Order: sequence, then structure tokens, then C-alpha cells
Amino acid sequence: MDAYIVHLERLPALFNAWAKDSALSVPSATPEGFYEFIPWNGEAEIAWDYDLIYNPPKRFVMPAKETLISFDLKDLQAKPVFEAPAQIVFGMHPYDVKAISQLDQLMELGIPDQNYLKRREATVIMALTPQSVAETAFWASVGAEEVQHGFDLYWTKIGPASFLVEVGSKKGEELLHAAAPPTRATVSEKEAARRAKIKVNQFARRKQLLYNWEETPRLLAKNWDSPLWRKNSETCLACGSCNLVCPTCYCFDLVDEVDDKLETGTRSRSWDGCMLTSFALVAGDHNFRPKALDRYRHRYFRKGKYIYDKIGELGCVGCGRCVRACTANIANPLAVFNALWEESTHAF
Repeated sequence: MDAYIVHLERLPALFNAWAKDSALSVPSATPEGFYEFIPWNGEAEIAWDYDLIYNPPKRFVMPAKETLISFDLKDLQAKPVFEAPAQIVFGMHPYDVKAISQLDQLMELGIPDQNYLKRREATVIMALTPQSVAETAFWASVGAEEVQHGFDLYWTKIGPASFLVEVGSKKGEELLHAAAPPTRATVSEKEAARRAKIKVNQFARRKQLLYNWEETPRLLAKNWDSPLWRKNSETCLACGSCNLVCPTCYCFDLVDEVDDKLETGTRSRSWDGCMLTSFALVAGDHNFRPKALDRYRHRYFRKGKYIYDKIGELGCVGCGRCVRACTANIANPLAVFNALWEESTHAF
């Protein structure tokens, strides 16, 4: 993998060059005390040491609401709608890159999701080695601390004003040369980047699963009837916050909307969540998961077993967003999985 050195003073020229052809988003602090990806405007202050972008970056490739079809009721005609603007997301942490890569795999299974794939093809991802770790994060214990693919460029800060940039795609290398040719990285600079990654990963391991993460599917299979599901679900508010902030949730609801003259309309999809009471409601007013216990358990089986059975990865990347979002304090996968492990280990 080719690697270059880019100095801080070169970034404005690079960003301005990129922003001419693509919508460029960068991490920045908000007045409310959160971190968010915001449009680059030449003045945005980049939060190099941010710990967690609160809203999941999946929204760049799967918007919260997206039009799929437009139709004309008079002519009985319908046509697909594909919106795939060129965009660059700069500064995505490895666990979020892994989450997007996971969606890439899932959206290609069965009948490929063309709307997702077209947006993904138009999206450039630039990863960034974290310098801070969120209090609720545990990504280093679920294999999400490093990624080898899924990005176009991978940036690591190795000095007060210098970055080592690893190339992940031909498009990424072209963008890196947009303003001026960068300098090839030396062996010592590559070593500095390696040490920077090791340092933050070691700090991130302060919160760990009690077992190898690959055992999670088998752990869940043995604990379908665990009393933990009922105990925790008793305080669930069914608000769906954990679904909304999760970077790997991809369930959606379809809605047809027609204008007031009943002439034209659209079919759109919006994010949906398995923790919502209406999620499993079908015709005839039947609900496949009417109880909070059913929905709560399903979410953890989805994250810890069902996705793994499909692609060999946990559906949880350990970002900790759900832990922050849950007002009932029951959405912590690390706590749930460790509790199940303890329960299984000490069972008589």
C-alpha cells in the first residue's frame, strides 16, 4: 500500500480542489457539544481529535428518507429515481469504515440494492486514525480497531502538523495529487503511523469483552431463554433511538405518497427499527414481536448472530452510540454480552 506525507498547510488547497467537484464533509464540533460531519466551507474547524460522530455516517450512503420511485396515476407510468451526488467524507474512524463495508456486503446479497450501490459508488471515504476514544466505545474488543479496505485514503496524524496518508484506491491517489504532488513516506514515518495506531488501540482496550468476539453467535444461541432479556426489556421505552444511531442498522419502511389531486406520487423508504412496536406489525393487526422482550432479544441476536451468519462479522462495531442514546440504560452490547458470558460460565 503506497503511503505519502501531507502537511497541514497543504490541506486548504486540497479541500478546495475536492470541493469543486464533490460535496465535502469534515468532522467538527457543534455548539451543543457533539461532533458532526459538516459541509466544508473553507472556514470549518476540523476536530482532529474527536471521539465519536454522534449521527452515524451511513446516512451518506443510505439517507434517513430516500425517494425510490416516482409515478403518474393518469398515465399509469412509473420510473425509478436514483440520487447519487458525488461526495467525500473526510475523517471517518476505522469502526465506521467497517460499518460501511459491512453495509456494502449486505446490500449486495440477494437482489442488489441499486439505490445504495449507486450512492456508494459516488462516495469517497477518507479514514482517520482516532486520537481520542469515546467513554462508551469498545470497538477494539470486536475487531473494529483497524481496517484494510473500504477506504480511498487513510490518514494518520504523526506530528503536530503532518499526516501519513495510505492509499486505498486509485481514486484516492488521484485526489491526493489534486493540488500538488505529495511526498513519499519514509520507513520511519510509516513506523510513526504504526505506533500512533497501536497507542490509541491500547487505550481503547480498557473496555473489553470477557471472551473472543467470534464466540458471540454461539453464546447467543445458548442463551435464547436467558432471564436477562426479560429483566432489561421491562424498562425499554420502545423509542428506537438505538436503531437510529446504529451505523450498521439498515431496516427501512416503504411509503407511497400521492399529491392532493391524486395525479402523481412517489414511493420512498425511511429508516425503521426493530425496537419500535410497529416494526413487526402486519396486515390483520398481527404483530410478530408484540412484547418488548421479543424486540429487545431480536436486536441483540441481529447484531451478534444473524449478521455473523450472513457475512462472518458481528453486526456491532463497538462505537457505543446506542449506549449514549438509550435513556433506559439497557442498550449496551458490551454489558449484555459480558453478562450472558458470566451467566453461561457460572451456570450449574
